[in-house]
Amino acid sequence: MSFISDHDLYARLLNRDTSALELLYDRYERILYSLALRLTTRADLAEAVLSEVFTDLWKRRLPLDLTTHRLKAHLFERVETVALRLVASA
Repeated sequence: MSFISDHDLYARLLNRDTSALELLYDRYERILYSLALRLTTRADLAEAVLSEVFTDLWKRRLPLDLTTHRLKAHLFERVETVALRLVASA
C-alpha cells in the first residue's frame, strides 16, 4: 500500500471516510498515547484522552488549514488540552 499523506487522510475524513479515521488512529495512536500517559500518569486517563480526541475529530470534522497547520501538531495540541482538563477534574 502506498503512503497516504495526513492532508489526504484528513480530506477523506471530512467526507466521512471511516477508513481515513482508522488510518490516522493507527498512525498516531502510539505516540499520542505516550504523550497522554506522560501528562496524566494514569493509563485509564490516557485511554480516555485518545478516545475523546479521535471521537471529537470524527464528530466535529472541523476544516483545518493544513497548509499552515499540520494535522500531527493539531492532534498533539488536542491531546495536551484534553489530558490537562481530565487531570484537573480527576
